[in-house]
Amino acid sequence: MRTISAATVSALENDNFNLATLIQFEFSTNIRLTDWDRNLTALSNTWVSSANVLSFGSSSESSDLAVNGIDITLSGVEQTYVAIFLTNNYIDVPVKLYRAVLNSADVVIGDPILVFDGLITSFAIEDTEDSSEISITTASHWADFEKLNGRKTNHNSQVLHFPNDEGFEFAAKTIKDLRWGKA
Repeated sequence: MRTISAATVSALENDNFNLATLIQFEFSTNIRLTDWDRNLTALSNTWVSSANVLSFGSSSESSDLAVNGIDITLSGVEQTYVAIFLTNNYIDVPVKLYRAVLNSADVVIGDPILVFDGLITSFAIEDTEDSSEISITTASHWADFEKLNGRKTNHNSQVLHFPNDEGFEFAAKTIKDLRWGKA
């Protein structure tokens, strides 16, 4: 169950508030961005105002066990983000998306509301003559629920775990001759 601070609830009951989105990518050095026009302070951190946040999908919740996710699009014109995704291991990097309620002085009221907590599953860079975009796909922690675990019976998988073992060196050639069960 989600809890929302009393100050945030009180602010939402009035007509005089603004909403800002806060996005956190938890690489080895966290990246905290906001779509607001100024930097914001929330959750004991500074969230950097970025015109590079182009869009983010909506999050949905249900009582069913389901893999929910959101898509986040950043401008690829800022090469910093392109470099981060190309040089870091991005699979299963945690991503959090918050909604912050702001007063007229751009101060966050109460605590931001966590609307999505998931993992990066993939990204794509699309360059055209006019623009460059990084599309980031995320999924909830349930994405790994249906994942098949285990090792593969091939040479590369074997030497990954046992570098000097050549037992599967010719496995790809002999796999057609394996007979399982009764003949």
